[in-house]
Amino acid sequence: MIYPILFRGGMFGDLLIGMLDQRSLISKTYWEKEYGHSRSSDMYIKYTRTYHKKFFQYTDKQKNRYYELFKKIRNPVYFLTHDTDFSIKYYKEETIQIVCSDIKLFNYFAERFNLLHKKHVIDETKKIIKNANNFVEDYEKSLISWQENFIFPKQFDIKNIMNKSLFLKDLQKFFLIDDENLKWAEHIYTKHFQKKNVT
Repeated sequence: MIYPILFRGGMFGDLLIGMLDQRSLISKTYWEKEYGHSRSSDMYIKYTRTYHKKFFQYTDKQKNRYYELFKKIRNPVYFLTHDTDFSIKYYKEETIQIVCSDIKLFNYFAERFNLLHKKHVIDETKKIIKNANNFVEDYEKSLISWQENFIFPKQFDIKNIMNKSLFLKDLQKFFLIDDENLKWAEHIYTKHFQKKNVT
């Protein structure tokens, strides 16, 4: 069973996949140049789980081939995507959309995105969103607009992302996580927020 996680940058998709699926992570890699941009807590996310973060580089045929490969795996497979249009067109029922019902957090998500990404990513994003003078404010508005205009059947609300106990309860309830895997999720969450200058 496949579980594409659709999210906008800054909304903790990388953290979430690490909490949900240990198999999506590796602790050390010889390909750090490829993996350096995608981390969950203090581990690397396998490139195969982040392929669709750069969705604009691929045709729909290539994207569908990628999804079909994961369908062959018996265990549940989580992977990340930023491709809203493709997700709606082909995988609306399977896709888990990350949303947030606490509007006050969107400024934080936008700030986080701005801090985490290199200039070329910000410049890329400016071409896509309505960009005035203040990137963080413009990106914040684009996050809210995206959430209001694209509504998937499966939505995971990260309103409690800053409260560990509440967020873990939300995670366990939505994803039906057993106690053993919840311990792993807590470990990844704790490691993430223990890092210096964490965002």
